[in-house]
Amino acid sequence: MLQACASSGKKDATGANAASNLDRGRCPSSIVSDQGKDSSGRIRYQRTLNSQQLSDIKAREISNCTRLVRAGNTEALATLVSYYDANNQKSNLVELLETYTDSGTDPKKLADAGTYLYRAYAGDTSGVVRDVDKAFKYLGIAVNNGNQSLELAYAESLSDRGLHNDSLRYLQSIAGNSRKQQERCQATLNLGQLYFGGSPAHENWNIGYYYWQEGLLLAKNPKWGSCAEDNFTSTHYSRETGRKKFVDRRIALMSSAQRQVIDEARQDSHKGYDFIAALNFQRPSGVPVANKASRTQVNNYLPGWPAWSPTTAQLCSNLKYSGRELGWNEVFEANVQAIWTVDSRNGNSKSRGSAVAVSPSELITNCHLIENPKQITIRRMGWSLPARLKASDREGDRCILEVGNNLPTYVRRGRSYTAVKIGEDVAAIGNPKGLETSLSRGIVGQKRSRGGLRLIQTDAAISSGSSGGGLFDRSGYLVGITTFTIAEGQSLNFAIAIDEFCR
Repeated sequence: MLQACASSGKKDATGANAASNLDRGRCPSSIVSDQGKDSSGRIRYQRTLNSQQLSDIKAREISNCTRLVRAGNTEALATLVSYYDANNQKSNLVELLETYTDSGTDPKKLADAGTYLYRAYAGDTSGVVRDVDKAFKYLGIAVNNGNQSLELAYAESLSDRGLHNDSLRYLQSIAGNSRKQQERCQATLNLGQLYFGGSPAHENWNIGYYYWQEGLLLAKNPKWGSCAEDNFTSTHYSRETGRKKFVDRRIALMSSAQRQVIDEARQDSHKGYDFIAALNFQRPSGVPVANKASRTQVNNYLPGWPAWSPTTAQLCSNLKYSGRELGWNEVFEANVQAIWTVDSRNGNSKSRGSAVAVSPSELITNCHLIENPKQITIRRMGWSLPARLKASDREGDRCILEVGNNLPTYVRRGRSYTAVKIGEDVAAIGNPKGLETSLSRGIVGQKRSRGGLRLIQTDAAISSGSSGGGLFDRSGYLVGITTFTIAEGQSLNFAIAIDEFCR
C-alpha cells in the first residue's frame, strides 16, 4: 500500500533550480537527506550547508509538500509517504494519510490510504491507539474507492452498527460474485443470520434458512458453521460462534415440514430463492425480537464499556520465572483466595464466571461474562462487593474490574508466555457451574495466537463458570486467564496469556 501511495516518476532539480523550486513552494520527489543529497545521491542545492541550514531546508520541503497534500496533490503525497515510511515516523504518516483522505480525489490513492488507516486504527499499530470509529470510517473509504478485498469486513462492520440495508447489499454481492470460497461462505452465512432476525427489518426465517443451508455447503466445517478449515485459528472465530448459536436457536423452532419445503425448493432449479422468498412467513409466537447486533458483535466502545488499558499490577513488573515447584495443594492454597465469582445482570439474565484479583483493588476476567457493565458484583464465600468496569477489550475478551475495598489477597507473581513450555504441568482454579474454587489439572498442549493475542492451549478441564479464572504453573505463578473451550474437540481449552493483560 505504501509503495502505491509513494509511486512517483518526478525527478528533483539541483543547484539554483532546486532553491528556486523551494522558494516557489514546490515539493521535490524526495526530502533532502541529512547530507544534503536527493534520493539519487546528488547534492541537491550544490552548496555547503551546516546542520541548522539543512534542518531548516528540510522543514521547508516538508511544509511545501504538506500544503500541496492538503490540496490533493498525489506527487506530494508520494514524497511524504516515502520519507515518513523510510524514517519510521508512523504517527506522521497516519496524520498525512488522514489529511489526504479529507482532500484527495484519486480513487486508487484514497483506497490505499483508507486501507492503511483502517488497519492502523483496527489493530492498535502504526503509532496510533485503536479506535473502532476511525477504523470504520477508513474502512468505508477504502472499500468505496475500490478495495474489494475488504468488502466482507465492511459488510460485517455495517451490520454491527445496525446499517443492515447497506450490509445486505454488500453481502449479496460477495455471496454471488466473490472468487474466494471462504468469502462467499462468510457472506452467505451472514445473510442467513441477518434474515433470521439479525436485521429485524428484514426478518424472514424462510430466506434465512435458505442462505444458512447454502452457506453450509461452502463451509469447511459445517458442524461448526465455520468457513475456515480450523475455526479456532480463524479471525472470525468469535463471530462464527455467536452466529451459529443465534441461528441454531431459530432453526430449532421451525417445523420439519417448513424446512423440508425449503430444502426441496433449494434443489429445484425451477423454484430456488424466488419461490422461497415468496413463501408466507410468520414469526413463531413468543420469540423475542433480536437486537440489531448480537452481544458478540457489539462495538467495543459502547457507553459503559471503557477503552482498553492494561493493568500495572505488581505481577506485571517481573514476569520472569524464578520459583521452586510446589505440590498442587500448595499452589491451590496460595492462590485460592484471589479467585472470585463475577455476577453481572442485564434484565432477567445473569452472567456468572470467575475473576482473579491481581492487586488490592483490581481483578482481571473475560468480557464475555459482563452482561451489564453498569451492574457488576464479585462474590467469594458469602462475601459480596460491587465492582466497576475499569478497562475493556471486548474483541480480545480482556476486562479489568475495580473495587473500592481492599481485597484480602491477590496474585503477586506471573510468568511470561515466552517462558511457558509445551508439555509442562498446569492447573486451572475457577468456579465451574457455580462450584466455587475448584481445581483441575492438565498440561500445556500448545502455544497459539488469535487476533494478535497469545493463548495457552491446555487439557485442564474448563467448564461453564470457569471462564475468567486463573491458569497456574507448578510454582503457583499465574500464566493465563481461562477463557474458552472448543466443545467439538477433546479437552481443547484455552487461556489468554497473562502478558496480554499487562501490555
